[in-house]
This record gives sequence, C-alpha cells and structure tokens, in this order.
Amino acid sequence: MRPWLLLAGAAYAALGATFTSHSIPALIAVLVPGVATLVAVAVLRRPRGPTAPVTPGHRAWLVWAVCFTVWELAALFLGELSFSLLMDPVLEIYPLRVAGWALWLSAGWLLVRRR
Repeated sequence: MRPWLLLAGAAYAALGATFTSHSIPALIAVLVPGVATLVAVAVLRRPRGPTAPVTPGHRAWLVWAVCFTVWELAALFLGELSFSLLMDPVLEIYPLRVAGWALWLSAGWLLVRRR
C-alpha cells in the first residue's frame, strides 16, 4: 500500500471519529467512502480469468452478511436495538472510534484493491 494512501486513510479516520454518533455529519462521512467503494467496485475492470467455484464457506459468509443487513435495516425502520447502538459505549472512546473508522475504511479498500 502506498504511504500517502495510508496517511490519507488515517487522517479521514481521525476526522470521521470527531463526529457525534448517529448525526448527519457522521452519516455523510460514512456514506462518502461507502459510495466511493461501491462505485469503484462497479466501474473498475478486473482481469478476466477462471472464476473460483462458490464453496460452502462462501455461502456461510453470505448468509451471515444477509442476516446482519436484515437485522440492521429492521432495527432502523422499527426503531429497535441495532449493532450500531450496541457499539456506542465502546465507540465513545476516541482511539477506539478511530480504530473503528480505520477498520471501515480498510474493509472498503479490500473490496476495491486489485490482485
């Protein structure tokens, strides 16, 4: 990874961690890299090669991802307890919040990077 990219990610994580949880600025700060990641994944061309077969391990992760997404969306629309609310006490501590942002950004980077 390029050092300037790592520095930019760390700076963005430090900036994003300054916003109050569940506020409009925090939502925008999460959406900017999230949408950029989705656009990059959709637009960037990957080298064509033999596709790997879908294994039971892939299916298991897909089931977990779908369940988590359904839980978060249901909690959002019903006003119930969500993972985001459960993490609030931990993420009140600034260094842990920066680490959470760094994990969020690195997950997006892993989706976009090319091998």
